[in-house]
Amino acid sequence: MPFDVWDWTEEEARAQFAKFRWAEFGGRPTCQRCNTDAVNTFKCRRLYKCKKCHRQFSDTTDTPWAYRKLTFRKLMTIISLFADNMQALTARAIARQMRLNYKTVLLWVHKLREAIAHHASLQKLGGEVEIDASYHGGYVRPKNMKKTRKDLRKIPYRANDRAFAVVGARQRDGAILTWVAKQEAHARPFICEVIEPGSKVFADKASGFKPMRGRFQVFQINHNQAFYTPEACTNAIETLWALMRVMGRTHRHIAQNYLDLYAAEAAWTLGKGKKPAGRAFTELMTWMSKPRRSPLAGYFQGRKRFLPVCQPDGSVAQWKPAPRKGRIDFIKKGGKLIEFKPRQTREKAWREEWTFLSADTFLAKPDAVPNGPGVYALFARDETGLLAASGFVEQPDLPLWVHDGASHIYTGETYGIRGRLLEHLAGTVRASPLRETLLAVQFDLGRLPAAPAQEERALLEGHLTGWMRENVVIGFKSCGYVRDMERIILSATASPMNLVRPNANDYTKGLHRRRRRFRDEVVSTWPEVAAPVFPRRRR
Repeated sequence: MPFDVWDWTEEEARAQFAKFRWAEFGGRPTCQRCNTDAVNTFKCRRLYKCKKCHRQFSDTTDTPWAYRKLTFRKLMTIISLFADNMQALTARAIARQMRLNYKTVLLWVHKLREAIAHHASLQKLGGEVEIDASYHGGYVRPKNMKKTRKDLRKIPYRANDRAFAVVGARQRDGAILTWVAKQEAHARPFICEVIEPGSKVFADKASGFKPMRGRFQVFQINHNQAFYTPEACTNAIETLWALMRVMGRTHRHIAQNYLDLYAAEAAWTLGKGKKPAGRAFTELMTWMSKPRRSPLAGYFQGRKRFLPVCQPDGSVAQWKPAPRKGRIDFIKKGGKLIEFKPRQTREKAWREEWTFLSADTFLAKPDAVPNGPGVYALFARDETGLLAASGFVEQPDLPLWVHDGASHIYTGETYGIRGRLLEHLAGTVRASPLRETLLAVQFDLGRLPAAPAQEERALLEGHLTGWMRENVVIGFKSCGYVRDMERIILSATASPMNLVRPNANDYTKGLHRRRRRFRDEVVSTWPEVAAPVFPRRRR
């Protein structure tokens, strides 16, 4: 048990380790090159020297333990914790309990899983054998908005490069073997190789298992009608998938190139409950002490593992996840593959995915702008000299955003982009603070036309709408978290006509004074009229 192992001293742990390592040689250190146990032991270091070939070796030479940095006591404690758990134990939990680095523990538990998988690959099955498969990985995260979601149960979403079938074969009251393939039928040659001829095979109605009838007695059950029948039942192997689902929730994520190792661990874990106490620890120590090089050697030097995937012709292909750089996503859009791009923070990506069009084009066809949530920006062409005449001076820390010769003047956020832009471009000063600000600046500069009092409101509103049609360019971006995105834009670029902002300056204060003067001298004399109503939210 872990408590017993942790109570050992380092010398006691070393002695126990040597018993497992040299068990097949009667506990005597033996040279693996010339198979002789006539060795000398160094006093300064725990090394052996063969008297015949003069080769030096240790208790860990030519085993998966080679080049270990941890003490024997810590290594055996990791094995005891791993073997004692009856469902799943994360590497981070072991690292936290033993105060070790997470990556160090992760590598050692992967080596334990690899030793389990290697031992299982040497087993044979016979008698009554149950076969089943379960698909893992390849999950596609649904879109946030319901109208943009796709049915992920259909091709091409399920037939992607990260979904694999784990195929399991379990001998009743015996061993469990697992394979990984793209489709469960691809593992049939490997299953036929490990099952003894004349055995009874129980499977579901999958078509990939029907060709096995020529070699075995195959009994199939239709799960659409029953979970089990007196003739056929696969409930024993299906407990493996229940355990793998538990492991998936515990580990939070199972890397696809280690899927076969986790499947082998789940198969080995299922049989631990019927074994005597300490048997699982003994098995792991015995398998890890066999003379062989671990395939995971060089993990920290960048040599990552490939996933062995069964092929229909009986061969094994090496699969590895595509690198993030230059990876092509499997979801198609408009008949083209979308190039994978690492997710960037909003502070770095706020200029991307904007759509621009002139105010005249938008007012002629408002449907060109969606009425969903997002942010928008208005740009004014500098031919009129509005910003320069109003006293705006660009600051070095807040550059002015310029698009196609038009200068950025206003930013806003809304849950109905089309309706809000219509209020700014064709509404009234009551509904749009930007319209009031623009009229106040033009009034202060003496650029507003004179009109009779009873027609002044309609004339000034029409004059501003016409001016915006000729000089304004709009940009919009559909997104969530609209307030955060507006805050990021206002903190990254100058937006002269935004009066409510954290970095207010003298120019902003001057606009407040002009708006108050315009409101007191002009707007207060206008009669109250009903403002046009524009749709504000998505429909």
